[in-house]
Amino acid sequence: MNIKDVAKMAGVSISTVSRVINNTAKVNEDTRARVEKVLRETNYRPNVLARELQQKKTNTIGVLMAAGDLNLISISETLNTVTDVLRDNGYNMMLANSRFSIEEEIDILRTFQEKRVDGVLFLAHEFKEEHYNILKNYPAPIVLIGQEYNRLDVPAAIHDDFNAARDATVYLIEHGHERIGYIGCPTHDEATGVKRKKGFEFALESYNLLADPTLITEGDFSIQSGYDAIAHMLDSPGGMPTAIFATTDYMAIGAIKALKDNGYKVPEDVSIIGFDDVNVAGFTEPPLTTIRTDKTAVGKNAAYHLLECIQNGRQDKVIYTSSYTLVERESVINKKG
Repeated sequence: MNIKDVAKMAGVSISTVSRVINNTAKVNEDTRARVEKVLRETNYRPNVLARELQQKKTNTIGVLMAAGDLNLISISETLNTVTDVLRDNGYNMMLANSRFSIEEEIDILRTFQEKRVDGVLFLAHEFKEEHYNILKNYPAPIVLIGQEYNRLDVPAAIHDDFNAARDATVYLIEHGHERIGYIGCPTHDEATGVKRKKGFEFALESYNLLADPTLITEGDFSIQSGYDAIAHMLDSPGGMPTAIFATTDYMAIGAIKALKDNGYKVPEDVSIIGFDDVNVAGFTEPPLTTIRTDKTAVGKNAAYHLLECIQNGRQDKVIYTSSYTLVERESVINKKG
């Protein structure tokens, strides 16, 4: 059964059947009813792929993320929002995870290109020369999520990493803490590894405090790396800090466990503040004080801007920065009394 057969059975032209199927022009109601009756009776389905290729549009968005198991939990709210926006606007989603492999990311971007996606949402982790080489002439519009890429005019939806980290550190300082430890993320990640550290350092400088390099550690986002960071601080010649800023909640959770295993009380001996407000943050012991990021806003801004780029036929570089909230729980003690 093809469109020619449908037209013959309905006693109309092929172009009339096409107009009914695609709803691209007005068709006499009696004629429309006759064509729709044949379509129902024959269970005819048009060749969607052929139609999409003809229209040079696939109604498919490629979503590329670089995430490990814990990161998937952290970004699930953003992905759910993206899914809702795309579905509500008639788009399908082709989802792929590179698991932090640069080679795999480039392969996925090439696959998206071969599949003729209408656009790409890229939850990026870091940028290498390989990214630049493929993105500079990419045929479909791209919007980044979580990172900016200054080498190219690529729009992005990001968190306010610098200011949020600054405020988290200021919160500790204003609660009487001056000797503050820091558990950071890898510096190849510009947002979490660089901007959050700069926010931390800026806050200390603003209060004329010095960062003790023996209390500055780098984790890898995981709970285990937060646990291991405490072993590093235990060796500090100046002793343990009275407070720690961990730049992800999972590293904060690992640090709390390590502190307890080494005989420290949280927050009485060492206070801790995290970042992200993951779903378990309120259920730790003690419940974790942290920065809550607006993951829904990031997803909405990215998805809607990509659809605008597709509709307008151009890619405007706009940076959307989402808001954040400091969530006070019980992991930080006020030393000022």
